[in-house]
Amino acid sequence: MASELPALALPSTLSPDDLDSLSELSIVLAKVRAGLQSSTGLTTGATPGGPSSSGQQLSFKDVPGATDKLKHKLQHARAQVRALPDMDRSIEEQRAEIKELETRIEMQRALLEKLRESGVQFSKDAYASGDKMEL
Repeated sequence: MASELPALALPSTLSPDDLDSLSELSIVLAKVRAGLQSSTGLTTGATPGGPSSSGQQLSFKDVPGATDKLKHKLQHARAQVRALPDMDRSIEEQRAEIKELETRIEMQRALLEKLRESGVQFSKDAYASGDKMEL
């Protein structure tokens, strides 16, 4: 069953940088914006909170070339995510496993509570009868 599967680590070829496409895309867009502003004569400065384009500018015709690295990064990340274990399982299979695990957790919590109560009762009984445990 699914509960018998060992925990698997992420592949070494998949890193958080592979999945971070927003920062790279925002840099490209900032460069396009800088190009648009310079072509229209607007100089509003850097966008608050936005990435710095370091004085570089892009025109619309340069965007495909500038986004090649991003495209390849996304293709690599997509291939790596597809290679992860259990990616072929359906949502229903995953929901069934989650329900099974939640049931198992509840059973373990109930057992722990019962053991705690038994320990407290044992301690009370031992104290009441005058037995002292030696260390």
